[in-house]
Amino acid sequence: MLTKLSAMVRRAGRMGRAKSALAGALILTGLVVIVISVSGGDDRKGEQKIGLREVRQLLRHLGGADFGDEQIEIRKIGSGMAGDVVVEARIETAYRLAKEKDHWKVAEIRLGDRHWESMDLIEEAVRREKIRRTRVIIEQLAAGIAGYREAEGRFVEADSVVGLLDVLSPRYISFPHRLDLWGTQILYEGTATKYTLRSAGPDRKAGTEDDLVAEGRIG
Repeated sequence: MLTKLSAMVRRAGRMGRAKSALAGALILTGLVVIVISVSGGDDRKGEQKIGLREVRQLLRHLGGADFGDEQIEIRKIGSGMAGDVVVEARIETAYRLAKEKDHWKVAEIRLGDRHWESMDLIEEAVRREKIRRTRVIIEQLAAGIAGYREAEGRFVEADSVVGLLDVLSPRYISFPHRLDLWGTQILYEGTATKYTLRSAGPDRKAGTEDDLVAEGRIG
């Protein structure tokens, strides 16, 4: 089975972080078997930032994998945003399927010779990391609201995260995130004296137990 991977490699002397980002991209493509595409710029600029051999090594050992050179086909190297490089490649690997009751599921993915990884563990790792990163986004937004309150003596009055960011950005928040890590828009409701920030969480349904929430109140 061929899995097409488009991954972003961040170049700032932080190759460990880049490797983690690539591992996450591989996990997602393996999980849902789709194409992840990230827009890039001039290919020649990308090639100047990172060499073909270095890209191949990153992909071979991505996320603790041990792919062979023959399993990797690099299709394109291009420049992305903020110093990122977009790599489009094909990684040939295998999936082990198991039947549960009346349906089949992907049970394991092969990451090297005699190296199979449980998809249940991968799904759980992805879920936990998305929760962690979404919490960071909520905390950043809450910190921006706190800065606004300190300056203005009240909270931002708005009924959406778009309205909130119109007020906070760029003075009170540097990275104006609208979406959580599941691609769902963050919810905001605020008056002068209270506010609620909410991510709908893994189930993408607001008002359920897995929501990630920050609240504030004056008085």
